[in-house]
Amino acid sequence: MEADREDTRASAEPPPEEGGGPPTGTPWTLQVDGDDGWSADLEHAAPIPRVGERIDFIGEGAAQRSYRVIEVIHTLQPAPDSTPAGRDSPGLLRAGLPRVIAVPAEE
Repeated sequence: MEADREDTRASAEPPPEEGGGPPTGTPWTLQVDGDDGWSADLEHAAPIPRVGERIDFIGEGAAQRSYRVIEVIHTLQPAPDSTPAGRDSPGLLRAGLPRVIAVPAEE
């Protein structure tokens, strides 16, 4: 019964030519350079920020810090069951988690 509801929701999404398409977000990794440097993976899908955008991070005790995105790195790797298509081709690829690199924002 649950599977039927999921199929109905999926088929109700408009096709790409009508504004439908892939989800608006994906999980990604935030890597902070400076500020004692750290990184963490998002546990849910979210839009990938663009270079120059600000990320506000609310930590423990509601302490807020702002970071500026300086680079976004997308990674690809061969799919597990992929057969190389040729000498210089890895065959099928799959995406890894995008990495968003940020530095403390200047106030």
